Amino acid sequence: MNYAKPRSMDPRQPDDAEEILAERLIKALGEDPEEREEEEPVVFGFFR
Repeated sequence: MNYAKPRSMDPRQPDDAEEILAERLIKALGEDPEEREEEEPVVFGFFR
């Protein structure tokens, strides 16, 4: 058995990870959320 200390964040994660995710979602969805006329919820999930 080895002693392991839990980490609150992955040290390999870039500082701007949330910005990168937002850019990739915009690219994947093919639309800019600022250009949308009305608010429509976007749902991500897996159903069985």
